[in-house]
Amino acid sequence: MLEQSLSFVRGILALFFRSLRIEARSFRMHLLWLLLMVVIYMSLWMALMWAQAFGAPGLRFFQYVAYMDAAFLTLLGLSFFATAISEEKEEDTLGLMTMAGIGSLGILLGKSTSRLFQVFLLLAIQFPFTLLAVTMGGLRPVQVFSAYMSLFAYTILLANVALLCSVACRTNRSASRLMTFWLFGYIFAPLMALGVKTDLAYRGWVEDGSPRGLVLVALGWIAQSTIFSDLNDVAVTSFEFRLSPQIISNTLGGGISFCLAWLLFGFVPKDPVTDSTSRGMVARSTSKQFRFFSAGRVWESPFVWKDFFFVAGGWGGFIVRCCMYAGLYGLCYSSSVGTNMEMTHVTYTFQVFLYPWLAIDIALSASRVFHDEIKGQTLSSLLMLPRSISDIVYSKVLGCAIALLPGILSLFLSFFMPGGCHFFKPLTSEPYVFWLLMNPILMIHLSALFSTYLRSGVFALAFGTTICSMMLTGMLIGSLAIAGHGTAEGIIILTALLQVAACVACHIVIVQRIPKLGEK
Repeated sequence: MLEQSLSFVRGILALFFRSLRIEARSFRMHLLWLLLMVVIYMSLWMALMWAQAFGAPGLRFFQYVAYMDAAFLTLLGLSFFATAISEEKEEDTLGLMTMAGIGSLGILLGKSTSRLFQVFLLLAIQFPFTLLAVTMGGLRPVQVFSAYMSLFAYTILLANVALLCSVACRTNRSASRLMTFWLFGYIFAPLMALGVKTDLAYRGWVEDGSPRGLVLVALGWIAQSTIFSDLNDVAVTSFEFRLSPQIISNTLGGGISFCLAWLLFGFVPKDPVTDSTSRGMVARSTSKQFRFFSAGRVWESPFVWKDFFFVAGGWGGFIVRCCMYAGLYGLCYSSSVGTNMEMTHVTYTFQVFLYPWLAIDIALSASRVFHDEIKGQTLSSLLMLPRSISDIVYSKVLGCAIALLPGILSLFLSFFMPGGCHFFKPLTSEPYVFWLLMNPILMIHLSALFSTYLRSGVFALAFGTTICSMMLTGMLIGSLAIAGHGTAEGIIILTALLQVAACVACHIVIVQRIPKLGEK
């Protein structure tokens, strides 16, 4: 019995130290350390700018660091935690671990605890710097301790939910996609619960021992279970320490997720993923009923044909996108029925939701244009063809663009609807509109760029990077404006121009990096 226990512990420690050594040599972890340092210095500088007008720079510095930590942890959940087990499936090493005598519990502990340890280490290193903010005024030590307890609980939840997604999925991409859906639920479910609770309280429901009261209590717990609501409560000067619903629910949720991953581990397939290129909605059959959805014969341009069908979804994806954008307009129109809303407002609402939706759709396709070739080890074969690199790259982009035509045409046709031109009118008078439009474009280019460097979590990282950039720009503008140093308009114009330069740089880097990847 003792020998089995020692073998179990040795297996866990072997996986633990192996994962630590791999991540220590990874460029991703060093980049995280750098970003952590940048966040601290940027937060300190903006807090000092804010303090010139309102004082209490310590509290402002603490808020900036806490919210940016929560954003970084969310990104790690999408890309870092979600690949713990799925990457072993893709590399066909999961069976070797089992043959070495390491049980399912040992594999899960060895793979998950190493990543959890590294994130805890990042937060622990950051903690003394944040604690020094108490000396700057407006902040008490209990607020700092409570905030980091909330962040630790959130990390436990993220790591274990991502572990469950990684166990349930066979590829890194599907695990990151499933984790993305969960995060949307984690963020928006509390907001919906808060809205429902407010509406029920307005209708006369009271928190007591009755069934209605218990429903309100449950909705209140759900509304307070997110990390962002807890950090908002901690930032209040009169805050007193308590075990908040967020700390309790996140810790329990993490433990339950780990147990579910352990139970599910024995039932999921552990075979290697041999089909590196997903067919998506492209049918394999060429019979009459499925002929339209099959790839058919190769077009005159094979690159356009391949990416249209096997990256962007082919005609099936084309039809789905048509229905999706038509449904979006129908939803916007139906919301105006029975109200005084004019058609100009309907068109504007449609454009507001259409533009980011279209950008996300394009970014998802951009994240696969080169990633599938690199993963399938077909890039070197493509480069051997008598075609220039630019011709290959932009032919692949054209193939995806054809499948994305429903969204592009919907945006174009919306200009001819009542009040359609109002969406882009402020471009000449309001620089912030141009900045807002450039953020989704930057996300698309980052998705394509990151796909040439990362194995998984490409879209999630590009999306998160864009959101963090928007948050930093907003905080910088607010701090400088309050302190009286420069105008917000100048900062926005400069940021937008930097985004344009970043997009151009992405094109140049991708074209130069493709041949290097083909040589490997």
